[in-house]
Parts: sequence; C-alpha cells; structure tokens
Amino acid sequence: MTAQPTLADATVTLRPVRASDLPDVLAACQDPETQRWTTIPVPYGEDDARRFVEGYAPSFWASQRGAVWAMCPAGSDRFSGGLDLRRALEDPDIADVGFSCAPWARERGVTTAALRLACRWGFEQLRLARIEWRAYVGNDASRRVAEKAGFVLEGVQRARLTQRGERRDCWVAGLLPGDLG
Repeated sequence: MTAQPTLADATVTLRPVRASDLPDVLAACQDPETQRWTTIPVPYGEDDARRFVEGYAPSFWASQRGAVWAMCPAGSDRFSGGLDLRRALEDPDIADVGFSCAPWARERGVTTAALRLACRWGFEQLRLARIEWRAYVGNDASRRVAEKAGFVLEGVQRARLTQRGERRDCWVAGLLPGDLG
C-alpha cells in the first residue's frame, strides 16, 4: 500500500492528518457552526480530537475506503479544516464527501479548492463514476461550496441523516467526471 497522497494547488494543500494537528482540530471543533452542521460530539474534547487524529483519519486510507485530509491554506501548514472522500461500501465506483472549515480559514476559497482537488483525484486515481455530497437542509455555506465545485443539486432526502439521535432532512447533490471544469 502506498502512502496517502498530498494534493495542492495555488489556494490549498490537502495532506494527511497528523498528531501535531490535534490542537487545531480541537479548536476548530469548538466552533458553534461546526457543531451545528456536523455529527461531531458535543461537547468536543481532547479525547475526541485524539480519536480523530489517531484513529478515524488514518483508518480510511489503511482500509482502502478513502482518504481524510487536513486542509491547509497555500503557504501554511496549519490545519484549517478536514475533508473526507469515502468510497461507498455497496458500490466502490461511488464515493461521498464531507468537509468542515475552521473559522480562521473561512471565506477564502480554501474549502472549494480543496473539494475540487479531492474530487479530481477521486475521478483520476480511483476511477470513480460519481461523487455525492449531502448536508443538512439549511447548511447554506456547505451548499455554496459544493455548487461552486460543480456539484449539481438533485433534491431533498427526507429524514436521511442522523445527528445526535435525531433524523434530519438533507440536500443531496452529485458530481460526475465531466462536471469538473
């Protein structure tokens, strides 16, 4: 098995998550907006950050199910969010994406650039046929990022996702190889 790749463009670097990211992971996950729109534990503590850094993130690559990257603005190595590309267990030609951006990196184009990079890599290296994005209805920031990256909104799935024991409606969008500019 090869090492998880690092991807970069003029806006962002996607690199494997590492132990030194723990303080920034912890800080990013204290953000009320991150907590509102994700499934991270609330409250989010140091043990949660350690499980993410040492367990969750490396496990996807090790199991060949996908990749979890740290997003870093170009010119910086600071963890500024995370991006997951996860192959579907029922169909390995399809993957889904999830992402969160730390408050200190928002509105700079970092997440959109990261999403494009990861999707391009998924289509070119994994030969994916489709990548899906889902977000709770109302998460307008995530929807803007997905649409800027080329995802096409396909509708609302009622009670599709669970967040802390509650079923919630979500938007779903798809990206095909030809959708990337």
